[in-house]
Amino acid sequence: MKYSILCLILFLIALPVYAVNPVSLPKESPEPNAAYSDMGAIRSRITNSGPHRIEGIWQFPGSGATVAIERIADRTKLPGANTYNMVVVRSDNRNIKPGTLMGVLAPSAKSNIYDAVIYTSPGRKARLTMPKHFTLTLSEQDSRLIFKQVKSKYSLNLWRMLPYMFRYVVRTNENTGKAPLGCIKIFPSPAIPTEPRYL
Repeated sequence: MKYSILCLILFLIALPVYAVNPVSLPKESPEPNAAYSDMGAIRSRITNSGPHRIEGIWQFPGSGATVAIERIADRTKLPGANTYNMVVVRSDNRNIKPGTLMGVLAPSAKSNIYDAVIYTSPGRKARLTMPKHFTLTLSEQDSRLIFKQVKSKYSLNLWRMLPYMFRYVVRTNENTGKAPLGCIKIFPSPAIPTEPRYL
């Protein structure tokens, strides 16, 4: 029994897992960009660029934190290949300064879905760390952006090693009722307001 478990664990460790991800990030976010300290300048820059549907200023409703998503001018890529930076404009964590790179996005084959690598933890010296792969889904009205973390294709289910009489004592719940993580567009104003005002 123990030998079988050991063999299975070694097999999963040795098994190569290949993931084609068009975006990547270093382990720690770079120095903050001073161009994101002025909200008016950010709005003007986005307006003048002829924004794509994903571009704009977004706010996380739970914390009030605000990020800007803008195209990256990368001459090393072929024409038509778009990549976007997600940069902190305002954070509920005082250690995270405006202009801190939070993530990088790239469009997928589906018009409202984006591949992203996003930093998930504050580190030392006001930096962000622990980049992880996410799928971002844009709503039909371009007003909401939902984040879903991409998990490994392979997992080890140790419950299968237990005898039958114990397998059903403990179960894992796939649907825990947790609300989806995401943000709401605040600029440019979406066609359908987040909080409509009725006369």
